[in-house]
Amino acid sequence: MQIFENHQAHRVGEVIGCDSRMLTAQCYELYSAPPLGSLVHAGEPAVFAVVQLIRTEPLDPSRPVLARGQEAGSLAEIYRDNPQVERLLTTRFDALIVGHRRDDQIIQLLPPAPPPIHSFVSACLPDEVTEFTHDLDFLRFLINSGPPMADEVVVACLREAAARRSDGDDFIVRAGRAMATEIHADVSRLGSILRRVRT
Repeated sequence: MQIFENHQAHRVGEVIGCDSRMLTAQCYELYSAPPLGSLVHAGEPAVFAVVQLIRTEPLDPSRPVLARGQEAGSLAEIYRDNPQVERLLTTRFDALIVGHRRDDQIIQLLPPAPPPIHSFVSACLPDEVTEFTHDLDFLRFLINSGPPMADEVVVACLREAAARRSDGDDFIVRAGRAMATEIHADVSRLGSILRRVRT
């Protein structure tokens, strides 16, 4: 069954940069990136990626952000008194590519090519998350993605996926077994990840 036909309902932004392992997306709305560890998809056929880093920054790098709240009582007041601020900032996120769709199958390998620039990026719905996380080979991409954020992203991804699956607890147990196979030589790292997933 195809479940990726209508992306409009959960579209969050567009690809503005990519390579074989990573895509960068610009959000349509300020501060509207999917949470760290979320599964997203981009392009046709779908390329799947896990949100790895979120940042809000000036649209124009030559115009740095300036402090504006010395006299303000709240953050909301700063934005109210400086309406131009929202037009000068943008939220972007990087997502690690962990798989793609080929015909009717999800393949947890890097795609033959990254999604084109301006491909729509959508946050995966619960059914999409369940379908993608049926297999756990993608954890290898996350575990081996390197410092400084690899373990934090693994923890966030497993928590996000478990929250969207009807069998969240069983999913965490399966994921723990899969990680034990992948990083069996680093017991302290494995224990730290699993403790934080269950927090």
